[in-house]
This record gives sequence, structure tokens and C-alpha cells, in this order.
Amino acid sequence: MASFNQIVQTNISVQVAPAPTSYLNTAAIVSIGGTTLAAGTTRYISASGQLESILQSELAVSTATWSSGIVTLVTSAHGIPVGTTTTINVSGCTPAGYNGTFVATAATTTEFTYAVATNPGTLTGSGTVETGPTLYLEAADATWWAQGNSQVGYYVYEAGTAASAAVLTSVQTYLAANPQTIYNWGFLPGIDSDATDAEAFFTLYNSYQSLQKFYLPVTAATYATWATQSQLLNVFAFIQSPGANANTELDSVSFMQYMTAFKPSASNKLPPSQYRYLSGVTAYAPLTSTLTNAFLSGNINFVTTGAEGGISNTIIVAGKNLNGTPANVAYSIDWVQVNINLAVSNAVINGSNNTLNPLYYNQDGINSLQQVAATVGNQAVQSGLALGQVITTSLDPVTFISNIDAGLYAGNFVINAIPFNTYVAENPADYANQLYAGFQVAYTPQYGFQTIVFNILVTQFA
Repeated sequence: MASFNQIVQTNISVQVAPAPTSYLNTAAIVSIGGTTLAAGTTRYISASGQLESILQSELAVSTATWSSGIVTLVTSAHGIPVGTTTTINVSGCTPAGYNGTFVATAATTTEFTYAVATNPGTLTGSGTVETGPTLYLEAADATWWAQGNSQVGYYVYEAGTAASAAVLTSVQTYLAANPQTIYNWGFLPGIDSDATDAEAFFTLYNSYQSLQKFYLPVTAATYATWATQSQLLNVFAFIQSPGANANTELDSVSFMQYMTAFKPSASNKLPPSQYRYLSGVTAYAPLTSTLTNAFLSGNINFVTTGAEGGISNTIIVAGKNLNGTPANVAYSIDWVQVNINLAVSNAVINGSNNTLNPLYYNQDGINSLQQVAATVGNQAVQSGLALGQVITTSLDPVTFISNIDAGLYAGNFVINAIPFNTYVAENPADYANQLYAGFQVAYTPQYGFQTIVFNILVTQFA
């Protein structure tokens, strides 16, 4: 083989772009023993109809008797905690008066009691009973796919029990073992009745750094308790409409699906959460002014229609977490955290593999990372998540905070990077430890209008 002098040699460094994060597009509905999955495991549901294959079978009715307006129905062990209520659906019994959807009490481990005004007569043909754990899952699934935005599915997380305290402990264990794998968590009816255990659970994730959101269905009997929990910033409480079909509708899931499926971009901006159209749900009725004010003052979300605007579509009011933060604003806070983390981590890894322009802990390196964060800020502004424009500053922390307090950056996305010399002088040990904690970000999320006031003066001619 002929040899030759190589005049020019090339060194190649490859910059690997970050894969777009899908964390904010993940959701799990917490099963309370309604599936055949092992406790503590998940199954992804990517299309309508897939849930059915993992649901528990209906229970056979052994006997059913009526006395003084109450039916006592006996079946095999049903798994509902004794003394608690659940929705059941009875079918196939003869006489048909035993059949229907009822709110029942688990009288024993094998008995349900429920109200039927008229004596159906002696049971001559046994049917089946479907209990809350499967009914609620079916309603959640139907509501999820009714939104029509089918590019994203959800996980079923099986807690393996219907006892609320044990359900919450199971989810807590999963989150500890699998951090930042599932963002949105939807609970089924019943958790709201155990306010003590549920509040303790939600408090574990009650910070903006937790990066978890919880959707909690509440009822007319429980919403007032949750309306007082204004400290919970990651809980979205949604009251179920009284006219909802328990077999096909779980109102809280409708908005959960919307937030899970949304992928904000410059051409697909995230709108305000209040008054969002929802599908497959029923308007709350009767909705008195007293109830409306109670829901709004307690940040309890509900379904109504856009009739005030001449629109018949069902909409959500008011689209807020229990602490009063609009859901789109809370999403913005999480989006900025997740994407700055992703982009800056990517830049640090690439900088350690770039022989042409390595990323060093010096002023140039700080400037480079600040520009990476600024790119994320621009994406947030363009996607409807942040207000104003992106501004970069290089100030000492005292001056930067003073400028914020003076309103100098109001309504903008500001990224401050404490200069290298200033930071190292104030934190000499950090350089040797390769730690730089000198970035500061201040921004205002995009809000929408909730209430408009017009002052109208009517004059008359004398």
C-alpha cells in the first residue's frame, strides 16, 4: 500500500443533543385492587379497550334479600374495607329490581347493603356484581379517551388494596423507588374520605421541587374538608358532578388527561387552565350561587358550561390547585425546572467530551451555561409559559435581589450568573469541589383572565 504525508489531521468532537423530555407527559391512575396486576406494579394503557384485559372479574351473587328498604347482597370476598362505602353495579339478577348501580356499604367481607325502595321479591336468578375498584377504573379509562387527544396513554398503578391508608403508602413506596418516572397521579374515589392520611401523604410532596401532581376526586360530602387545605400546592381537587354516570365518567381524569397530553411549543402554546373545554363529562347541577362561591373560595374545581359566553360546551372552573395556583402556572414552574435541568446537564456532559472547546469551571464556562439556560427561557416565553423577554445579567447576588425588589426586571425571564471571581472569592471551597451555585432565575408565568369587571354608567336626559 502506498504511503503519503498527511498534511492536515482532523480531530472530531461530537455534540449529542438532548432527547426531548417526556416526563411531564406521563400519568398513572391508581388502582385500588381493581386489576389482576401484582401490587406495586404498572401497566401502560396506550389505547381505548386495553384496560379490559387486566380488570378483575365480576363477583357472583350468592344471595340477595330485601328488608325495610335495604338489600343485603352476598357474594365472595370483595376486598372492600368493612364499614366503608363504594359504588357497585349489579346485573343479571332476577327479579330485575336487584339490578342497577348503587352506593353500597361493605357490611362484612362478603356482604353489601344498599337502598332499594320497593321489595324486588325473592331472588330466583343470581347475577354478578362489579365493585368500585373496577367500576372507577372503567370510568377513568372512558373519560381519558373521551378527550379525543389520543397520542398519549396512561399507566395503571396497582396498589393492591382498597384501604386508603395502604393505597397511599403503596404510592409513596413507588415514588421513593422510582423518582421522576411518572408526573401526574390520579386517584380514584374514596381517598378523599380519609382526609387525615391523604393530607399527610400530600404534605410529603408539598414543594415546587417535588415535580409531582395529584388529581383528587371529591364529593358533596367531602369537598368542604378539602376546601380548607389551601397549603397544598400540588393537589388538584375536582368535585364529581351529581349527574355523572358512575360507569363512564370520572371528572377529575378529564383535566388530568388534558394536562398530560399537552406539549407546549411556539406553535402550540399552553392556554390558561380556567374555562378549558372538557369532553365526556357532565355539568354540575343544580349549581347554585352558594355552591359556586363555596367551590371557588376553596379552589374546588367543577364542570359547568360556557353558557355565559353563549357556548354549550362543558368547561372547567376554575382550573386551580388547592393553594389557588392556576394549573397552567404550576405546570410552567415544573416545565422550567425540568427543561433547565435537562439542557444544562446535557451541556456539562457534552463539555466533558469536547476536545475542541471543553467546558471548564471559569468565566467562559459560566457564560456558556447561562446561554443554555437562556435558550430554555426563550422556549418558555415562546410556548406561552413565561411572560416578557429573556434577560441575562452578571451581578453579585445582593445587587440582583435588590434589582428584583425594585421591580427592575418585572414581567421578564431573567437569568443571573454571579461572576466567576466574585463567586470563588465568596465560596472558595466550591471551586475545589467543582460546585457552582451562582445561577439565579426570576420569571413570571403566564396567567389568564378569570374575572372581568366593567363599570357601566347609565345616564338619562332630563
